[in-house]
Amino acid sequence: MVTNVRWVACPSASGSEVSAPDGGMAMGFLLSSNQPGRGGPDLDGTARLTPVGIIDRRRAEERRVRHGGRPTRNAAAALPARILDAAQELFLSQGFEATSLNQIAAGAAATKRTLYVKIGDKAELFAHVVRRLLDQRREKLNDTSTTGSPAERLVRFGENLLDVAMDPDVLRLYRLMVAEAPRFPALASLMEEQITHGAHASLADLLRNETARGRITLDDPETAAELLLTMIISSPQRAALFGLEPWDAARRSHWARAAVSLFLLGCQPAPGKTP
Repeated sequence: MVTNVRWVACPSASGSEVSAPDGGMAMGFLLSSNQPGRGGPDLDGTARLTPVGIIDRRRAEERRVRHGGRPTRNAAAALPARILDAAQELFLSQGFEATSLNQIAAGAAATKRTLYVKIGDKAELFAHVVRRLLDQRREKLNDTSTTGSPAERLVRFGENLLDVAMDPDVLRLYRLMVAEAPRFPALASLMEEQITHGAHASLADLLRNETARGRITLDDPETAAELLLTMIISSPQRAALFGLEPWDAARRSHWARAAVSLFLLGCQPAPGKTP
């Protein structure tokens, strides 16, 4: 018989809390087995525990201590990325509000305390996920090459921008923001910060460079950048968000060229200067 077991609250698969023995990855143990007598879910969907299940968990912990002990240096170094991977999938699939730290910890094979130590609370986790997701994808927008005409440079930027905007995870993030920003204003502020310091900043720098070279004329590159971003992104992204037929690369390229051509009609160089 198992005695002296201290019980704590742990989430079940349905999100409700059930009692579980303290310490270690109780959640993974609770929900990993449907074998009779090993603590799987009851017929009504609630989780349950049996002494056999408790013993199984303790044996697993003993094996881990014997064979593994403390995590290796490589495993410890990989832990923050593993936490962010688990958090990203959960946030993008079920939303910010519906995702709990317990779920993220279980997905990363870590403890809730580890999440706080390595990254922070739920809001900080989400901010890290957003920044990492967008940073990984917008590297192609930081094209510092000055080769080509203004039209060629802007079309190149527009095609790369559409590749980023149509990325499946970026679209999932956008849907999440639209759905949850009214309840969590900090999410909207975070997205605005990322846009301002991402695509918008890169395009504004490009326009300032072309203006300084005398190849286009603009009084307000910041506003011009925002207008051109909207011209390029709005229709293709709306089609994707509404579940309409996705735009292939050829159609996106044609759209970017059309948007740039129209934009450049409004910023012709001053008389006497050659574009």
